[in-house]
Amino acid sequence: MFPMGKIIITILMLIPQAVLHPIFWVIIAIIAGQYSRTARVEASIYGRPGGSLVSRLLTSILLGVVAGFIASLILIFIGVTITRAGVSFILPLAVFLMLIDRRFLCFSYAGGLVALSSLIFGWPEVGVTDIMILIAVLHLIESLLIRITGSHGALPLYMETQEGCVVGGFILQKFWPIPIIGMMLLIPHVSEMEGLANGLITMPDWWPLIKPGIMLSDGRELLFAMFVLPAALGYGDFTLTENPKERSSRTAVDLLIFSVVLLGLALLSIPFPWVQWLAAICSPLGHEVVIALGRRRETTRRPIFSVNPRGLVLLDVIPDSPADKAGFMSRDIIVSINGQPVKNPGDLKIALDPYVPWYYIEVERLGSDGKEKRFSKSLSGTEKNIGFIPSPAPGDSAHVKVPAASLEGPLARWFRGMRASRR
Repeated sequence: MFPMGKIIITILMLIPQAVLHPIFWVIIAIIAGQYSRTARVEASIYGRPGGSLVSRLLTSILLGVVAGFIASLILIFIGVTITRAGVSFILPLAVFLMLIDRRFLCFSYAGGLVALSSLIFGWPEVGVTDIMILIAVLHLIESLLIRITGSHGALPLYMETQEGCVVGGFILQKFWPIPIIGMMLLIPHVSEMEGLANGLITMPDWWPLIKPGIMLSDGRELLFAMFVLPAALGYGDFTLTENPKERSSRTAVDLLIFSVVLLGLALLSIPFPWVQWLAAICSPLGHEVVIALGRRRETTRRPIFSVNPRGLVLLDVIPDSPADKAGFMSRDIIVSINGQPVKNPGDLKIALDPYVPWYYIEVERLGSDGKEKRFSKSLSGTEKNIGFIPSPAPGDSAHVKVPAASLEGPLARWFRGMRASRR
């Protein structure tokens, strides 16, 4: 029987070591810098940050620790070793690929290339199945994290599409520090194991599922040692045609399907080694399909945060503002204020400019049944910043451009510049 209880206790005992590891705190510092940058952008555009930096950071750390525990338990149950998973090859290759485009920092691409190189050329000598399971488990955990908090802290911005139109949209960015408890394969002499007897956990004969295939010499034993591996997961996306919650949920489902398919192929490659080829190809190709599906949805459907003949569509509402406390929501349509029609941000500014005791606001909202419902809300006229973030009007300037499908890394830009100079 698999000693699940002892494994769980051991992982829980090692997680504090991972959390206290210096590299883990470097990762937290980098994540804090990213969230701080987002807060500065929010403050510069809308006058105040959209949420507490400390709250965002603590949430990421807590969820990351829980996710690390789950990932560690799955990897240990299957018997994946970090040494055979080729992390020492994948990490530098992933950093290099990031110079071509930021999305290539994902292990799916570097891991797939390392696995294919091993299958084709026999170098590096790594466990292709281990690599694929590691990638699949990390993406499985990532899909769950995206589903839980992927939409939290979405940054509302005016975005310029590839056609040159300016529409409202959201940039979605989340980061999680992940303490992984990995395993390393050791082959100590029997005499060296005598002092470790009290700390050893006896595993069943069927474990690990991935047999290392190592011939042991006389006096040697096979030993799997647990060790801490600080890591991180990140999520970057944008949406023009859905609200952030819908977009992140859809991405989470796509990523979950990809991870389950890849994990299934990896496990199937244990009894059928030829399936390793399918898994190695699926790793980068499947991840590209997930990204392509998301981009296709955003470029083939009508943006929802743009000009509307019925009124002004709210891109978002600043958290804890009077509008937020009054129950206004993203995608609400402001029809009129104190009887004055509102069609664009200019109309909104004029309607809120004069001092009045109260603002009586007529609103339309899309109900759960798909029908528009009209109602009224009131806000005190003494408030200086109501908290509305309106969708852009024609002629408004964009904050950013919609991320392009082309390669945008520094190495890719340098290569394009070299080609242009030669012409």
